[in-house]
Amino acid sequence: ATARGLYMEKGKKNADAKVGNEASSPRAGALQSALSVELHTHYAIRLWEGRKQSDSNSRSPHEKKRPEIISMPKAIQRAGVASRDSAADNPYADMVLVKLETTINSASTKISKILNELDVILTAIPKGITLSDIASAHPLNISVYSRSPLGYRCVWLLVGYDQLAMKSFQAFHYGMISRAQRDQYLNRGGHAVRQVYGAIQPYYTVAVNRSDIINLTARGKEALARLGEPDPDIFSGKKRSSFSSPLREHSVRQSEKS
Repeated sequence: ATARGLYMEKGKKNADAKVGNEASSPRAGALQSALSVELHTHYAIRLWEGRKQSDSNSRSPHEKKRPEIISMPKAIQRAGVASRDSAADNPYADMVLVKLETTINSASTKISKILNELDVILTAIPKGITLSDIASAHPLNISVYSRSPLGYRCVWLLVGYDQLAMKSFQAFHYGMISRAQRDQYLNRGGHAVRQVYGAIQPYYTVAVNRSDIINLTARGKEALARLGEPDPDIFSGKKRSSFSSPLREHSVRQSEKS
């Protein structure tokens, strides 16, 4: 072989190797992020853990039976299930996600309002006095994972209530609010969190989609008998959770025809 031929063959091999390296170049993996929260008050921790339904046999005849309060992990799990069902074109899942988001927004507004009131109270102190930030000596640290953004929104709400509880006790401890005021703040904030739990607690999966309901399949008829007619605006996609994926075009066309 001539020197020119050897040079060309060597150049071809180098070019092939370069193409092969480009084809097998490393790619970025899945995005990952870890999240944990700290809870400082027994009030917030109890809401995180929930409450089992009281046994009427273990209480006196004059005491009312206390209903179950689901735990935060259960609320997060059910929000994830509803999001999964919504992605499968389930209108009943869409309904509960809209309700959950609306309830979270309302509860967040209530808790923010109380926190603003407490901030005003805690800053109304004489000159020369300094209050440090309040925190537990041993907060509960919890790792959190949710398949739904609304699950994380539930967690943000509980963390806000934890702040509310800390500031309420701080203001009461230093004589800035009465015991009755403290308890009122705690009850109002706790009620807001429980309302969010109540929005997601009844949800369970019903295997149905919009096409089933429009075409009155066996699954569609069963869902309508058990759950009733879906909200027309939600069924058509006019009303939808801001965290849900867009309604499928096929479903939109079918809804318009029906």
